[in-house]
Amino acid sequence: MLRVSFFETFVEIYSAGAAFVLIFLIGQILFMMRKVDTDLLKARLFLNEAIMQKTWIYISTAGAAFALNAFVKFIIRFTTVGEVLHGFYLAELSQLIFLVAFILAVYNWYIFIGTFVSHKRA
Repeated sequence: MLRVSFFETFVEIYSAGAAFVLIFLIGQILFMMRKVDTDLLKARLFLNEAIMQKTWIYISTAGAAFALNAFVKFIIRFTTVGEVLHGFYLAELSQLIFLVAFILAVYNWYIFIGTFVSHKRA
């Protein structure tokens, strides 16, 4: 019988919810992009250094968490140290960090493009 801990169950439920949020936000961004003048969007993006900096931080954090997750899962599956590491839930924790950082990056763009679309209507 497969025993799943509370934390592992929480991470799986959280991942499903995060996947739904990501799909929704990315869908909204794609929908809004049809109404956006891309040249003006590029100009505003070039002038808004905060958006680029936040995006870089979020994506870098997500990338590092993804790499850590892959590395920890490799160690757990293929080494004798894996049993010890499995008890610390490093793979699940890195998965949570990845999802939070990626959602923040997408939400950052959602807000940026959303304000651009509402300014264009006026």
